Amino acid sequence: MTDIDKQIEQARQRLKDLQAKAQKQKRKDETRRNIIYGAALRVHLRQLEPSKRAATLAWLQKRITRASDRAFMGLDSKPQA
Repeated sequence: MTDIDKQIEQARQRLKDLQAKAQKQKRKDETRRNIIYGAALRVHLRQLEPSKRAATLAWLQKRITRASDRAFMGLDSKPQA
């Protein structure tokens, strides 16, 4: 392999590493965004009057579809239609 071929291969590997790093950061950012929205929603729920709180919780619970998430949240195994 020539020096130029080695440099090209090293550059490709650096690019691949940078792409993986960017993807990892994107996932971290999405997780952080979800945590922030969730925390804001919890504060909002505490400020709602009881009937609106119950309706909002019911709306949210219908949208939790993964069985493991529903079990974690203490919900029935299947969302109510």
